[in-house]
Amino acid sequence: MSFKRTLVKYTAALSIFFTGLATVNVPAATTTVHADEISVNSSASTADLETSNPAAGTVKTATSSVTKKRNAVVKLAKKQIGKPYVWGATGPSAFDCSGLTSYVFKNAINKTLPRTTYSQINLGKSVAVSTKKLKKGDLLFWGNYHVGIYIGGGKFVHAPAPGQNVKTQTLASFYPSAAKRVID
Repeated sequence: MSFKRTLVKYTAALSIFFTGLATVNVPAATTTVHADEISVNSSASTADLETSNPAAGTVKTATSSVTKKRNAVVKLAKKQIGKPYVWGATGPSAFDCSGLTSYVFKNAINKTLPRTTYSQINLGKSVAVSTKKLKKGDLLFWGNYHVGIYIGGGKFVHAPAPGQNVKTQTLASFYPSAAKRVID
């Protein structure tokens, strides 16, 4: 039995327990059922558990919006490749690492990030540093002193150090210690 179906039945049982109702019909779940989609209609001695699926477009639109944001961040990050690293620079002609991330997020999706790596590392949700878990637009960190933007395919864009330009590298060549998801 799937976890979601078990959760639906458990929720129905708790509902009955707390309301003292006698009968519940639990339909076979053929699609994903979320707890916030469950409602109990009660009459004298019966309750029917009803599930509703969100409008198909609602889920797609939310996913599509997040995907568009991720792609916009990646596109703008890639456009910065080749620009020089300058300590304290926030673009558009030169960057330091956190200046690059701040500039890209603000100009790609109008999301304001704190100015420093030390502050950016406290944002968002922690994500495993794994090509299976990372998503485009996730922030990658090396300790609390360097930050870059994951662009997919095991690669990231960052402003490495004085004397170098913004560039793309692979995770294998410079493996981060942490990742944070700030696009949702």
